[in-house]
Formats: sequence, C-alpha cells, structure tokens
Amino acid sequence: MHPLSAIDAIGPAWSHTRRLLWDNRSWRTLLKVGAVAFFAQFLGFNFNSSGSHLPHDQHFPAFSAILVSVILFAAFVGLLISLVFFYLGSRLQFVLFEIVLRSDTTVAPIWRRYGAATWRWMGLKFLFGLACLALCAPLFIPIVIGIIHAFDSNMQNGSIQNPGAFVMSILGFIGAILLIVIIMGVAFSLLHDFGLPSMALESTAMGETVSRIWRLVRNEPLQCLLYLVMRFVLNFVGVLCAEFILVFAALIALVPLGGLGVLNYFALHSAGTGGKVLMVLIWILLGAVFFVLFFAALIMLVGYILTFLQAYALYFLGRRYPLLGQYLAPFWPASHRIIPPPPAYEPPPTPPAPPAFDAPAV
Repeated sequence: MHPLSAIDAIGPAWSHTRRLLWDNRSWRTLLKVGAVAFFAQFLGFNFNSSGSHLPHDQHFPAFSAILVSVILFAAFVGLLISLVFFYLGSRLQFVLFEIVLRSDTTVAPIWRRYGAATWRWMGLKFLFGLACLALCAPLFIPIVIGIIHAFDSNMQNGSIQNPGAFVMSILGFIGAILLIVIIMGVAFSLLHDFGLPSMALESTAMGETVSRIWRLVRNEPLQCLLYLVMRFVLNFVGVLCAEFILVFAALIALVPLGGLGVLNYFALHSAGTGGKVLMVLIWILLGAVFFVLFFAALIMLVGYILTFLQAYALYFLGRRYPLLGQYLAPFWPASHRIIPPPPAYEPPPTPPAPPAFDAPAV
C-alpha cells in the first residue's frame, strides 16, 4: 500500500495513543509515560549557553576579581546542569520512541539500551544546531548591523530623531529572530521525527541519518511540508485543550481545598500564637497538595499530547521506512493493513468419464 499522507496518519496515531495511554484506565501508566514525554521534550533541547558582560572597575581590582570568579563559577555550574539536562532529555527521547513504537511501558530496560546511542544523538543535535546558526548568520548579521546603525543615527542628545525608522528597525530585528526560531524549530522537528528512528533501530551514523532525512524531504516535499503544518496545528490545538482542562480541573480542586482553608481559618485564627502557626502550616500543606495535583495533571496532559505527536510521526514515516513499518504492522487499523493476496484460483480436476454402458442384447 501507499505511505500514509500527513492527513491520513492522524487517525491511526490518535487510536494508537488512546490504546496505549487510555484504554487500560491506569493513571500510573499515564503519569509515567507522560513524565517521559514531558521531560524528553523540555530537557532534550536544553543546551543553551549565554555570555555575560563583565563589569570592569579600576578602583576595586580585588572586588572585580572576586565578582569575575563568582560569575565564571556560576556559568560553569549552569553549563554543567544544562549538559546533564540535555543528556537526560536526549536519552528520554529514545525511551519515548520505543514506548510508542512497541507499546511497552517498562522504562528501565529501555533506558539501559540507549546509553551509547544517546551520545551520538547529542552530538548530531549539537552539530545540527551549529549548522542552522551558520546558515542563518547571513540573514541575521546584516539586520543586527542595521539596527545598531539606526540606533546610532537616530539618537542625538538622548532623544530619538526619527521614531518611525527606529521602530521599523526594531520590528525587523524581532522578525529576524522569529524567522530564525521558526527555521531552527522546523529543522529540529525534521531531525527528531525522521532522524531519531533510524538511529534507534539501526544505529546509523550522523551523516547517514541526515542523508535519509534529506532524501525523504527531496522525494516528497509537499507531504513533508503538509506534515510540518499539521504537526504545528495539532500541537497548537492540543495545547489549547490542555489549558482548558487544566483551568477547569484547578477550579474543581480549589473547591474542597479552598473550603478546608476557610474552615482552617475560622477554627484557628483566634487560638493564640500556636494556633496561628498551625493554621499557616495547614495552609502550606493545602497549597502543596494543590501544586502536586496541578503539576501531575500538567504532566499527564502535556505528555498525552507529546505521545500523540510521537505516534503521528511514526505513522507518517512508517511506510516510508520499511523497518519501522514492520514494528507498527500489528497496530495498523484494519483499513490500512496490508492484506496478503488470496491464492490463485485453481479449478477442480475434471471428473473421470463414467464407465461405458453396454445395452443388453434383444
């Protein structure tokens, strides 16, 4: 059969996600898989570095040296924490991939299988990010130079001489940043959705992984573009639905917890110092319970959306990547399964002629 289009892959992906996370009615499974998806998404691309402007004070060299040392130490600790998060998120992306692919929710064995692959995946994402920045530099650098020039030429005696030109340069700068963010988001979506499966299933090298992505985009540019658009739309609609559900659930949770808080106030506000301390402690406990419930609901909802997007990527890629399609074969809906052709029809053998009959003599 033909590969699923970006539209046709939505239904099987939704059915797969519902079967994995909802049909068994287990909130533990939903919370566990949701946590894997949540942290895989928000830690997997957390490799950020930022520079700091270090002040220079000629009058206090000792203070400046201490300040520089503290800033450098904080930057080192921040970079180390970012690397740890980046590693955890990258490895969890493999875990989520296999959970969705095999419908296997045992996280620990899957985690152990992808130790070596995680480093290659991290290296590929890092190099891919540098390549995207290098490609965006010819667009970004002239705009930065232009806005600096516009700022210098418009600022005289502390006032802006041409507000219109200054505002347009600011809008151009913001537009350039948004364009770069969109380009990098599209690039990393293609890398994650179309590159990670081959690294997970075949341990492909970085160059081969990127080549496969490029061949897919080159062979089916319109379908890949439609896939990216639908992925964005599905993500946007899912986030809106999750926000609505979270607000509604928070209001429901606040009814009993808020009622307990009010009863706590009327019971203990006039009970002296000890009673007021106990009242505050109970409020803190109620707030902690609300935060835990809210965060658990957030993880489950966002995790459900991210798991669906992972399934959507797998079903779109399934028949374009035969090895991946073999793993998904048991989960295809009946209308999309590949049914083997029936055996060729063979007519039954011709029955033998009846024996000759001799008429009796008259």
